[in-house]
Formats: sequence, structure tokens, C-alpha cells
Amino acid sequence: MRDDEDMATGARHTLGRQLNFAAKAARGYMEQHLAAAGSSFAVWTALFALKAKGPLIQRELADMLGVEGPTLTRHLARMEAEGLIVRRRTSSDRRAAIVDLTDAGRQTFERLSAVVSTSGEHVLDGFSPEEIEQFVGYLSRVIGNVETFSPARRHTPVHS
Repeated sequence: MRDDEDMATGARHTLGRQLNFAAKAARGYMEQHLAAAGSSFAVWTALFALKAKGPLIQRELADMLGVEGPTLTRHLARMEAEGLIVRRRTSSDRRAAIVDLTDAGRQTFERLSAVVSTSGEHVLDGFSPEEIEQFVGYLSRVIGNVETFSPARRHTPVHS
């Protein structure tokens, strides 16, 4: 019994490091493939959020993506220039902008979905469908725990 407790304690001590390395490795891998497709991870996550949740107020999108407003503003300006999104001011709050996908944005989302799907298959190579389902469940629980104990970061992340 003591060995199991020691192993669990050791695993808890390396968990943050392992999560960090896994996230960086997977994101870097996807970034390479998205760049080869003429895009980026930032564009992909914004397109994914807008496709999943529909038009969003810009600050809601920033919260959902876990980025600061000015960072998102730069990405959205580039995406708007490329014709992927449109931003409209709301009638109730002229300071708030609603962000929506264009037809070109939806087409780019579909094209990049194939890139992300293939990259995801490579990242999860060797895992059974059941293991992938469990892994996603474990990650969702980690995210939920972090949100529970981090009141300043309560938002619903978008999972790709």
C-alpha cells in the first residue's frame, strides 16, 4: 500500500510539468501543420469558438479563448482583413463588437478542421478509442478543478 501512495505522490509532483510539456508539444505540432496550411493555432481556436458558439461579443470570445483583449484584437484585425470574420457594433453598447464568421471563415474552418483532425490522430497514435475518451474526460476534470479553485478564471473553454 505504501508503494502505491509513494507512486501517486511522485506522479502528483510531476503532473504540472508533464501537462506543460504535453500541451507545448501537441500545440507546437499542430502549429507546424496549421502553418503549412497557411494559418495558425490562434486563428484555428478563434474559428473553432465562433463555429461552436455562433456570433460572440469580442470580450466573450477573449474570455472563452483565455486571452487578453488586446491580443485578441490583433488576431481579429488580421482575420477581418483576410475576410474570415466580420465585427459589428451592438446597438445596445456601441463599445462592444459582435464577431461572426463569414462564408470564407466557415470554409477555412472546414479546411483547417481536416488539418487539426489529422494532427490529433498523430498526437494520439497508439491510444485506443476508450483511452482517448478517458483521457479527454480526465483533462476535462482537471480543467473543471482548476476553474473551481481559480475564481478569476471561470469561463467555459472551447475544446478542439
